[in-house]
Amino acid sequence: MKNLRRGDALPGTRTLASSLNVSRNTVIEAYSRLEQEGWIFSVPQGGTFVSHSLPKNILSDDEKYQGTASNNIFDQGLPDARHSPILDVMREYRRIASKIHQGKITLKTDPLGYIRLRVKLAQMLAQQRRIHSDENNICITRGSQMGIFLLSQCLFNKGDHVIVEHPGYRLAWDAFEYSGANVITAEVDDDGIIVSDVKRILQQKKNIKAVYITPNSQFPTTAVLSEARRQELIELSNEYNFFIIEDDYCIDLNYEAPLFPLCSSNRLKNYFYIGTFSRSVSPLLKIGYVVGSHDLINEIKNLRKVIDISGDMIMEAALFNLIQDGVFSRHIKRYTQFYKEKRDQVDLLLKKYLNDKVKYHKPKLGLGYWITPIKQSENYNDIIDELISKDIMIINSDYYKISGHGFYLSFGSADLEKLEIGIKIIGEYL
Repeated sequence: MKNLRRGDALPGTRTLASSLNVSRNTVIEAYSRLEQEGWIFSVPQGGTFVSHSLPKNILSDDEKYQGTASNNIFDQGLPDARHSPILDVMREYRRIASKIHQGKITLKTDPLGYIRLRVKLAQMLAQQRRIHSDENNICITRGSQMGIFLLSQCLFNKGDHVIVEHPGYRLAWDAFEYSGANVITAEVDDDGIIVSDVKRILQQKKNIKAVYITPNSQFPTTAVLSEARRQELIELSNEYNFFIIEDDYCIDLNYEAPLFPLCSSNRLKNYFYIGTFSRSVSPLLKIGYVVGSHDLINEIKNLRKVIDISGDMIMEAALFNLIQDGVFSRHIKRYTQFYKEKRDQVDLLLKKYLNDKVKYHKPKLGLGYWITPIKQSENYNDIIDELISKDIMIINSDYYKISGHGFYLSFGSADLEKLEIGIKIIGEYL
């Protein structure tokens, strides 16, 4: 067997399929997967070649980083692209693009997104999450962050206030502040956002326009908002006439009892609901959506028309076809079991290496653990710098307004072997 070097040409798909005695489509899909992961690149009319810069997570034998975590980066809870339906998505994408090129179909431009996907989403939200909506109060976006930005621009005026969870999702705070709103933090405990903090702020401040929450798996602590607090927050929203912006970023990866959004209650009057596929399916599938009242979604539509008139209609159509054919639901079922087992394996690693050094609870949803060191060190930033020198990247400061000692240990995209190495080294510094 020939050892390939960087820049080497690869055989054509027909030639390789013939030599391996497999379908050419199998080779095409394999090449597509390798190119997505950065192993190879193609030149139009020129062939396919081994990449000059190979991915760092898997290196050749003489390049392996021995004895450390080898670039063990704990991201913010992204799924493993290698265990995603991206090949199904890309195959459907190519099929639709080919039909458009041949003039067999057309996709109507719509700043709210592909109409059939919006209809299907409305059905799914009603069946699975008890959210009553229709295709006209859903806007498809390029990921949830775009949705947060669009609704911020349409909802807030300069001088408005928005209450957020602390620790929390900084990119949402940035979007709110960019729109002219002032961000005020309410603390979080094991039952989610502390509603008594929210009530105190409401009594002290005017112009509270919204409360932004991640109730089904608080980001980053993974706490689930208690039922009592959910009901109290709904009552406060109705009493003080503020919006609840509900970010349900990982609801599809639910390992235990079903959870429903706050906006599934018909008592909640003012809300935005944000969802995404990149956190549960693949980080490469940048499709999110916003649900809200028809008039506010229409404002988002008008703004979306200015900056991104049609979105990625082919990708949206491809996703619709996969949902319609049942491929999406089968993948979600398989991923949920896969990540549940991985979550449990990481729990054993944490008990083995960090048991007497940190506090945490096993997450009910999502792809990460919130870790709080028992020993609070004034030199915590120095510890993070030391871990970086060991090729372990821990994100810490992004979750706090000023500073804090907790960190998010994600397990979605990392190999279990690398996770064990990283957790073991973390234990040596805490």
